[in-house]
Amino acid sequence: MNNVSEIGKAPIGRLLLKFSLPTIAVMLLNGLYNVIDRIFVGQGLGTQGIAAVTAAFPLMLVSIAVGGLLGVGSSTLISIALGEKKNAEARSILGQTFSVTIAAAVVVAAATFLVMTPALRLLGASGRLLPMAREYLSIILLGFLFQIPSMGIAGALRCQGRPRASMAATAAGVVVNALLAPLFIFGFHWGLAGAAWATVASQAVAFVITVALIQDRKNLLRIEVTSLQPAPATIGRIAFIGAPVGIVNLIQTGVFAVANGSVAVYGGGLGIAMVGIVNTVYLFASFPVQGISQGAQAIWGFNYGAGNYARVRALLWMVLGYSTAVSLLLTGVIEFFPRTLVSVFISRDAKLLSLGAHGLSIFFLGFVLFGLNAATAQFFLAIGKPAHATLLLVTRNGLLIAGMVILPRWLGLDGVLFAGPASDILTAALSGVLLKRGLRQLGSSRILSDGVAGVPPLPHRLVEIGGVSVMHSTQE
Repeated sequence: MNNVSEIGKAPIGRLLLKFSLPTIAVMLLNGLYNVIDRIFVGQGLGTQGIAAVTAAFPLMLVSIAVGGLLGVGSSTLISIALGEKKNAEARSILGQTFSVTIAAAVVVAAATFLVMTPALRLLGASGRLLPMAREYLSIILLGFLFQIPSMGIAGALRCQGRPRASMAATAAGVVVNALLAPLFIFGFHWGLAGAAWATVASQAVAFVITVALIQDRKNLLRIEVTSLQPAPATIGRIAFIGAPVGIVNLIQTGVFAVANGSVAVYGGGLGIAMVGIVNTVYLFASFPVQGISQGAQAIWGFNYGAGNYARVRALLWMVLGYSTAVSLLLTGVIEFFPRTLVSVFISRDAKLLSLGAHGLSIFFLGFVLFGLNAATAQFFLAIGKPAHATLLLVTRNGLLIAGMVILPRWLGLDGVLFAGPASDILTAALSGVLLKRGLRQLGSSRILSDGVAGVPPLPHRLVEIGGVSVMHSTQE
């Protein structure tokens, strides 16, 4: 049985482990980029260094937003095309994605550079923090040229049943980052610039390895010169499917902006550094949970494209079970050992150590529901229903922003933190409603009519799930 055909025939449990474990590893390895930077910056440059990186981080999310949009959109369409045995179409999608990601990387890096200084001020950087954040971000922008294309095409490896190959490329980059960061910061005394250069070098290594693995002759799909010319219709479909990921990551920039602004009022630079630590731990904790459902993406997409709805349902329940179990485990660890986790980033500032532990304890109160929310959104993305996923993801972040604006009026700095569990709980309720409706109508004959002007409708087997339509325009 070859790597592609087994997706529609092998036992669901074995497939989920095969695809999710490497995906989790990739996400954790990607997360280590930020963790490594924060650890070495915190231990080497203290609270001011962490605060500067925290101020720059929202603008770094622009790269993740664009790369995620193109990567999720293309991998979803590739999976469905392979399920429908349209291999030539899948190759074409991969080639077009590669060329578009390179162009997008150049445009995004240049545009971010032009607005960098005023944007950093809006994100809480002032006084000594501003030049530090500007120095760090101006170097990080070079990494966009490698990060966006890597994110855009890495999904093609998973779609062909080679998730370990994608993991290998990411692992190589993390190893390079872990070796260069301490050398540049402590050995060469480059400070924040050293952390940034280490990240850029590691992203370049990961990009080169990813391209080399995709071009392996044993792959069904490879980047071909004849498929590099973008077709507006195909790029439109990719953007339409991947829009929830891009939109949510852009909204997260707003979340961090509001968080930085709120904590700057109630906690100053110390508060911004605390938010940076809490955010880093939250992102890192979310990766194992998201990795389970993202690992299932290619399996869902292939079987949905092939009309194997029983396998789609069985996989959904399995993903929900595993995701919730991991969320519960991580919630327990963080709630019982918050101070130990904070001490990894900062050990010499007693005030930040105490405030960070307090922040983790509050913000993670609703994390046990993260598995349900992540699995539901990823499920709708994988079967080509971006409107439902967008509703869920935007709702969570919208509630988070609203909570960070409103709750501090009564709770002060704690209000920023309590916005986290409040948004998790309310989003879980919406996830339950949409999922119930989606399961009831899975496999019905109602055809999607999600096409937009100039963009052909999605593949014919995609059906209306849940009876909810929230977008008429505008899932590694």
